[in-house]
Amino acid sequence: MKKIFAKKRNVFLMRLFLGQLPLLISTYLFLSRQFLNFSLICQLILVVINLTSILAVVYLTRKMRVKKFEDDDLVSPRANQLMFVGLTCFMTIICLYRGITAVESYQQLIAYIGAILCFIIMLLLVWGLKYYKK
Repeated sequence: MKKIFAKKRNVFLMRLFLGQLPLLISTYLFLSRQFLNFSLICQLILVVINLTSILAVVYLTRKMRVKKFEDDDLVSPRANQLMFVGLTCFMTIICLYRGITAVESYQQLIAYIGAILCFIIMLLLVWGLKYYKK
């Protein structure tokens, strides 16, 4: 049993370090517009790193699907749903903040519509927890 957990943990760690972290860093660089200040060679290197990260995520996802781990219930569906409730609550707060701080009326409208949609999704997720069978 420990061998299965060790293999699963190794695949998850490889997927995190080879796939997710480089993409998060490059997304931050792109959204903060620091990507445009780099030289052309650095931009090309960053694009190559992103492509290899995407390929690593796809490869490791397929490897996990083929491997069929025996104990796949490390995280219960209830815990996943609670995580999504927290995520949608956070997104609602961000949309409300954006609606309050936006200068243009169309930006406020879009932010408030996003907040309403996130709030409705959060309520539906909480309602689903009520009917979740233990």
